[in-house]
Amino acid sequence: MPDATKPQTSVTAGEVHDPIHRVSYSFQADGPNLWVFTWMEPGAHLPEHFHPSYEEHWEALEGTARVKLDHSWRDLRPEDGPVRVARNVRHELKNESGRPVRLRTEVRPAGRLEEFLRETARAGQEGLYNGRNMPTSLRGAVWAAKLAHSFRDDTVMTFPPPGVQRAIVPLVARLAR
Repeated sequence: MPDATKPQTSVTAGEVHDPIHRVSYSFQADGPNLWVFTWMEPGAHLPEHFHPSYEEHWEALEGTARVKLDHSWRDLRPEDGPVRVARNVRHELKNESGRPVRLRTEVRPAGRLEEFLRETARAGQEGLYNGRNMPTSLRGAVWAAKLAHSFRDDTVMTFPPPGVQRAIVPLVARLAR
């Protein structure tokens, strides 16, 4: 059962909508940490990634999400309580339930996650990348390279593989100047 002493939100959707991943977010600062409230539409998918500089504590408030932690899938339900995602652990989330899912995540410390999520939502709204996280144009490729370079110490997508990103991203980012 969700802990009533932790931040709650009574709104029914987030203030930031990502149409590509089919999620909405709201954010609440808590000292050096950040609470992220996530609404996942049916079919939502947050692709595999990891965070080198912070940990997350995911908790389902309503519905059931599928979460993959370090190559292993499991259900995340309200009765499970928070699930810790340590630094550098690959993880992804899906909503395969056919119903909306509401999550709450504590990010310790906050890092730049809010900025990352707002930027990817904006780019999704502009159509700069598709549902497979691939750029849809040269402009999208330049945006993706700049994003990966800017957030390389905060949020790292696992496709293309990080080694490939380290080789290609600086070149594309340099070309974009």
